[in-house]
Amino acid sequence: MNVTHTSPDLLIIEEIPWFIAIMLSLFTMLFAGVGLLVMPQSLVGGLVFLLVGGGMGLAGVGIFVERLQLILDAGAGTATLRSRTIFRHRETVFPLDDLVRATGETTLSGSATDIDPARVRRKLHRPSLVLRDGASGDALLHPITEIYDSSRSSGEVVRAINDWLAQRRVLDPTLDSPPPPR
Repeated sequence: MNVTHTSPDLLIIEEIPWFIAIMLSLFTMLFAGVGLLVMPQSLVGGLVFLLVGGGMGLAGVGIFVERLQLILDAGAGTATLRSRTIFRHRETVFPLDDLVRATGETTLSGSATDIDPARVRRKLHRPSLVLRDGASGDALLHPITEIYDSSRSSGEVVRAINDWLAQRRVLDPTLDSPPPPR
């Protein structure tokens, strides 16, 4: 995930997995092309390559290629989390005043049942938002992405969100007080 725009009123963080998208598209075109080339010699063989191979590539694009976008908009007073694949679109909007801070979640690679002491388990991270629950006042954890990774990007995203929120609170000191009950 990368910070694509930052200003006092707007922070945009997004991730577009271009490498995976290009590789899966090439896979799909390869199988579809082979299917079209084989079709004059063997109709069934060509259709198998075209439909099964091309269908698997298209399904891979639909599952693994997801554009993720987080928009913190001080002007509108919203935090918008968007997720889009070729098959679906999700958008969640939170009041910006309910956003307390960003934090990172950490887990270990592998499964919990894997007890092999010789296997090295790595730390994996993902960024999450800490939101104020309007009903109880408790803090809720809302992950920005479902995917844990070992890169530094989740730490950079958390730092960018927290810095933007701190700068916004310095510009408007009334934001430190909790919102009135609803």
